[in-house]
Amino acid sequence: MKINFILPAIGASGGIDVVYKYVALLQKKGHDVCVYKAMQANNMHRYPSEIKNKVHQIYCTAKTILEKEKYRRNSDRFVWKIGNKTVRDADVTIATAWPTAFEVYRLSASKGRKFYFIQDYEIWDNPEIVKKSYQLPLNKIVISTWINDCLKRDLGIGPFPIVYNGLDVSLYHLTGQKENVNELSFLMLNHKLAKKGISNGLSVFEEVRKKHPNAKLRMFGMCDGANLPADVEYFQNPPKDKIVELYSRTDIFIFPSIEEGWGLTPLEAMACGCVVVGARTGFVLDLGNHSENMMISEPGDVSRMVENVEEVLSDSVLMKKIQKNAIETAEGLDWEKSADKLMDILHCYIN
Repeated sequence: MKINFILPAIGASGGIDVVYKYVALLQKKGHDVCVYKAMQANNMHRYPSEIKNKVHQIYCTAKTILEKEKYRRNSDRFVWKIGNKTVRDADVTIATAWPTAFEVYRLSASKGRKFYFIQDYEIWDNPEIVKKSYQLPLNKIVISTWINDCLKRDLGIGPFPIVYNGLDVSLYHLTGQKENVNELSFLMLNHKLAKKGISNGLSVFEEVRKKHPNAKLRMFGMCDGANLPADVEYFQNPPKDKIVELYSRTDIFIFPSIEEGWGLTPLEAMACGCVVVGARTGFVLDLGNHSENMMISEPGDVSRMVENVEEVLSDSVLMKKIQKNAIETAEGLDWEKSADKLMDILHCYIN
C-alpha cells in the first residue's frame, strides 16, 4: 500500500515519535510510506490579533527553513506547502495534527482515502477552529477512549476505531537498583501546557514530603525548568537511556494530567517497575485498574492523589503487587500488534 503521512515540519514530541514508529513498522512490512512536511507554517490562530498570528506564522516559517535539517528523517519530504502538486498520489493520506487535517481535506481524491490520526484533543491553540478540524469528513482513528469521549461530549461524533500505542519493552524495562536505598524517589514529566497539571503534581510532592523528609523529586522534559522549585533535580531533553535510568531508580511516578490523549511517560514508567499515581484520563480509562496496576484519582484531585501515595507507601505488599502488574500491563502493549490493527483499519476503508 502507498501511504502518505502529513506531519508538522519541525518539533519533537511523543506524538511525533509515535507516527515515525508506525512509518518504520509499515515500511518493514513492505508498504511504501512517505512523510510530508510543509516549510510554510500554518496560521495557528493562537492569538486574538490577526496581525500577531501572521507574525507568528512568518516566524515559524523562518524557523522551519533554518532548522528543518535538524528534524529530517529518512522518510521525510520537505515541501513548501501541502497541496496536490507537492504530495504524491497514494492509496491513503493521513493527517496527524489539527492543521494537517485541513490540508488533507483539501487534497484531491488521487491522494487516496483520507484519514485523521488523532492522538489528543488539541483544543489549546484555538478551540473553535480545532473542533472544526474534527468535524471534517475524514476517516478518523483515535488512540484512546478518552479522545472518543471528548469528541462525543463536545461534538456529538464517534466513537471511532481505537488503536492503542505500543511500547518498546526491550528499551523500557527495569535496568538496575536504586543508588540510594534510603531515598524515597519521585519522578514526574515537566511540560508547559496547563492541562498537564504540573503545579498539581508539585503540590502532591510537597504534601508527601511533609511526612517523608527523605523524599526526592526528579523531573525531565523538553522545556527548561524555570517553572520548578530549586530543589527539584531537573533533566532537560535527556536521551532515552537516561530516562530509563531515571524510571529504574524511581519509587513513585506522578501523573497529574488534567487531560491526556494517551500518556506515554507513565506507561514507560510502569514498564520499568514504577508505581504510577495518576489521574483518570488518557490511557488510564483503557488500561488502568486502581490498586492493581496503578493508583488512580480524578483529574485535579490533589488531596486524593496524596492519599493514594500515602496508601501505597504504607503497604509494601500493595506496592509490590502494583509494580508486578504494571510491568505486565506494559508488556501487553506491542507495536507490531498496533501496526497490524492500524493496517486492518486502513484496508477496511480502501477495499
